[in-house]
Amino acid sequence: MSTSDSRTATGSPSPAESTTKLPAFEETSSPAESPMGSGRGSAAKGASRSPKKDSGIANPAEKERRGPRRVRLTLARLDPFSVMKLSFLAAIAIGIATVVAVVLLWNLVEAIGMWDQIDELGRSLNGGDPLPFMEFFSFSKMTSYGTIVAVINVVIITALGTLLAFLYNLVAALLGGLKMTFTDE
Repeated sequence: MSTSDSRTATGSPSPAESTTKLPAFEETSSPAESPMGSGRGSAAKGASRSPKKDSGIANPAEKERRGPRRVRLTLARLDPFSVMKLSFLAAIAIGIATVVAVVLLWNLVEAIGMWDQIDELGRSLNGGDPLPFMEFFSFSKMTSYGTIVAVINVVIITALGTLLAFLYNLVAALLGGLKMTFTDE
């Protein structure tokens, strides 16, 4: 990208650049040696650069060239250790959400009186005695169940994430990986 024009990728000056212009650099070689005067390729030739004032007028050929850049990259390998760390953190977040969801749902069911209705229905079906399995639906036991499920999910999600990273690396070695195109629009 040319440093002679202090504009963003969209071509409009940013708010910070509209008040303060930074000095741009130009080659010390003659215009015949560098027709664009943008400094491209001059680093390989060893040309020195010096600051110059920005006139604000861009070369038309330079404007045409300044469209959105496209870069085509290939995701050839995933680091299994970094995938394991990321999947562990994601699993922790999912586990916390699971426990919070269990607590909220239990409180919602308690607030609408559904536990009392279920107990009343069970007593009427069981001859006045409470259903024996209703003790498993207490708040403390439901929170414990949610926590156990969350811990098991952390282990499973972390292991699956790491395993999938190894499998992706094997497939990418055989087929070349995932090809992606990025633009700077």
